[in-house]
Amino acid sequence: MKKLLTILTVVFFTTNLFSQEETTNNAVNKHGVSILPQAGDFAVGIDAGPLFNLAGNLMKINNGYTFNDPMAFNFVSGSSIYGKYFLADNAAVRARFDINMNSETLNNFVADDGSTDPEALITDTRVVSGGEVNLGIGYELRRGKGRLQAFYGAEVNLMFGGNTNIVYTYGNAMSTTDSIPTTTIDFENGISTTTSARTTEAKYAGGFGAGLRGFVGVEYFVFPNISFGGEFGWGFMYNSVGEGSVTNEFWDFTTHARDTHTHPIAGSEGFDLGTDNLGGNIYMMIHF
Repeated sequence: MKKLLTILTVVFFTTNLFSQEETTNNAVNKHGVSILPQAGDFAVGIDAGPLFNLAGNLMKINNGYTFNDPMAFNFVSGSSIYGKYFLADNAAVRARFDINMNSETLNNFVADDGSTDPEALITDTRVVSGGEVNLGIGYELRRGKGRLQAFYGAEVNLMFGGNTNIVYTYGNAMSTTDSIPTTTIDFENGISTTTSARTTEAKYAGGFGAGLRGFVGVEYFVFPNISFGGEFGWGFMYNSVGEGSVTNEFWDFTTHARDTHTHPIAGSEGFDLGTDNLGGNIYMMIHF
């Protein structure tokens, strides 16, 4: 509740600071500049949270507790290239596009089993990579008077990918002279031990998702063609994940040789139905 009141206070001061021009009945300011978007306009949107965080810090409202770090926009989780095109003054098509690719290499030093020097080290490596693409397209209608505009509509969302591949490379090879090599068993904490079995590759399959979402929201134009707003949605999403696999290598003490085994990971599917944006995130739209 305290955070909500603080955000509303920031919005109040921001509105009074930047909105000294009065709106006329034909939605232009006193200089004759149109305040609201018109047919043929484009718009792009970003998360406004960092702006409110910065305002809260500058105005000493947060006192170091209520707001988060305002130093950067967060484009890691679900942040999108988001835009609109206005077919009419009160109607627009909107699109959202995410493409998230990641790759992380983590190294860990372990004892070199092939060296007579007890301080000699060798490197184990884990490489994690993956990616996901999200697409969304929708249609919205708008209505309102002056700077305050309400909107509502629906959109279709698609998701592709979400796969994760993990490849392990070990400095101490498994061999007749080293059947239980020193191996990293916990890369995050740098823990190693001797073992006769270890994972060399893991493939966690991505999948496909499709859903339909209805939404309703409001925007307030603090400047001509610059607005802050928020929306709530309700809809469903179907997700299907394919099969994956894990490959292990182990020392066969019967044949006295290295062997490998790959076992599958079963796929899955699910269905979600519910509301979103219960945290009340606010965005900024720039129309041009």
